[in-house]
Amino acid sequence: MSKLKVFLATSLVISGLIIWLRQGDSEVIYKKKPVEISEPETYTPEILWPKTLVDKNTAGEASGVAVNSKGDIYYFHRASGEYSGNNYIEEPTIVVLDGKTKKVKQMWGEGLFKSPHGLEIDSKDNIWVTDVSLNKLYKFDKEGKLIKTFGEDYRVGMEWSLRIRNKLPNFPVFMNEYTFARPTDVTVMDDGSFVVSDGYRNRRIAKFDKDGELEWQKNKLGSKPGEFNLPHGITSDSDGKIYVADRNNARIQVFDKNGRYVDRWDNPEIGRPYGVEVGSDGKIYVVDGGDSLNGAKDKLTSQIIILDKQGTVLERFGTWGSKEGELKIPHDIAVDVKGNIYVAELENKRIQEFKKE
Repeated sequence: MSKLKVFLATSLVISGLIIWLRQGDSEVIYKKKPVEISEPETYTPEILWPKTLVDKNTAGEASGVAVNSKGDIYYFHRASGEYSGNNYIEEPTIVVLDGKTKKVKQMWGEGLFKSPHGLEIDSKDNIWVTDVSLNKLYKFDKEGKLIKTFGEDYRVGMEWSLRIRNKLPNFPVFMNEYTFARPTDVTVMDDGSFVVSDGYRNRRIAKFDKDGELEWQKNKLGSKPGEFNLPHGITSDSDGKIYVADRNNARIQVFDKNGRYVDRWDNPEIGRPYGVEVGSDGKIYVVDGGDSLNGAKDKLTSQIIILDKQGTVLERFGTWGSKEGELKIPHDIAVDVKGNIYVAELENKRIQEFKKE
């Protein structure tokens, strides 16, 4: 065979391989901007933290927010760190606010995290957090003592393999189901089992029993029902139904407790969901972070949306900005038993309350 024929044959093989590796890619979905509502009709906004100059100087990108059984508010932020940071953050990253006075009662987490992300408090007031640089899920007791760590360490070259797979979806990455790749959030069931949204490098949600043994996973990149393009926030209701903020697909997806697909909510009013929470009133609370982190430069939006369990929008409010009541990339949301809403804002680096009137 001539050198030319060998070259052509090799080129065809390489081209075919690249085409195959690129198959299954999924583009970010953009939707028409919904009409904004300037002010909430039934909520009064207030910035809870940071308030002092000292706290403002130490506050970092807001990541997560949750409420425990006593009504205390837990706020997770990156302090001097950043998304995908490589160094352990020296300052406290978890701020605990008294549920009655809204005053800071505790701060902890220094030296534990590199890139804080998801935050969940279970029915026993255990605190669960994800770190997207350490690729781990951590479970702490209510006093902040580490109980257990979930997630295996990366093998050599794993991060680069995952980065290549982000561009070439079929690129082989040899990892097992117990290895997280930038996990974003977690929801914990009453029986202690939990579901992780493993979203930046993986494209899955995975359920584990209370001991951390895998029960099932949904793991396919795409925009079809049951597929994901950055599962970013996750929550569950008393029936075990699971709600996922499928961020780059600009929708909420719903699954039953066994991982079977139930529904998807992708109407324009929902925008681009970053965080989702089931309230004790049975309503679904969502924060729309908008398109700022997906390259948008103008007509930026952020909002809060309240839905029923059928996905019907009941109320929505919020405008882009830094004033009280305004929002800049709300990253997570929590609701207490009184219906008060708490929002962690990434760009405004704060936690804001929307008090139910």
